[in-house]
Amino acid sequence: MKLLALLKAKALVTIVGGVLVVGGATAAFAATPSGQHVVQSLTHASASATVEAKATHDAKKTDQKDSGKADSKSCVGQSDAQNLAGKYKLSTAITGTAVKDICDLHKNTFKSANASGVSVASNRNYGYGEIDQLLTYAQYLASHDTAKAGGKLNDSNVSTYLAGALAKCGSTALEKCLMTNIPGYTPGKNNSNPSTTHGNKPTATPTPASHGNKPTATPTPKH
Repeated sequence: MKLLALLKAKALVTIVGGVLVVGGATAAFAATPSGQHVVQSLTHASASATVEAKATHDAKKTDQKDSGKADSKSCVGQSDAQNLAGKYKLSTAITGTAVKDICDLHKNTFKSANASGVSVASNRNYGYGEIDQLLTYAQYLASHDTAKAGGKLNDSNVSTYLAGALAKCGSTALEKCLMTNIPGYTPGKNNSNPSTTHGNKPTATPTPASHGNKPTATPTPKH
């Protein structure tokens, strides 16, 4: 037993000595010019990798942030969108619902639920003339909504009725769709504010009827 304990103690001393020798060799190597170069290279590589990783991460965050801003503000022909909104007595604010819906229709990113709660999405890029027609139909739907007597198109319901107009027309040409569904619709006319037609007024005063010829001389009395 004593012999076994002695052998274990000797092995432990040998292992510790080996570690010390290895550790001393490493320290001695690091003290040499070559060792210092290796240590500096490893340290520089680690620092460079850390800086590069951080720069890449920051650049990615910036790109995502800028991309989000571009998506939220980009609207080709924004002034046209604002003019259309104003034509239908809607808010012309860039961040307003009406301008956003008009821009979304133009970019083919419009999506909303109609009055029945059915989700409707645009299926193509609409020109501003076509969006004008869709707004005309949306205005008509708002004013003829049996669930809301006396209703009219406004900023709180424009998305709903635009979705309704898209759902009603489907793939039908908008001009034909509006002529079919809106009584008295006239293409090219300002149907957002129809004027009242009055009958024709007479252009001349009628000539009074003739009363016959009057005698031009007094007859001579007979004796």
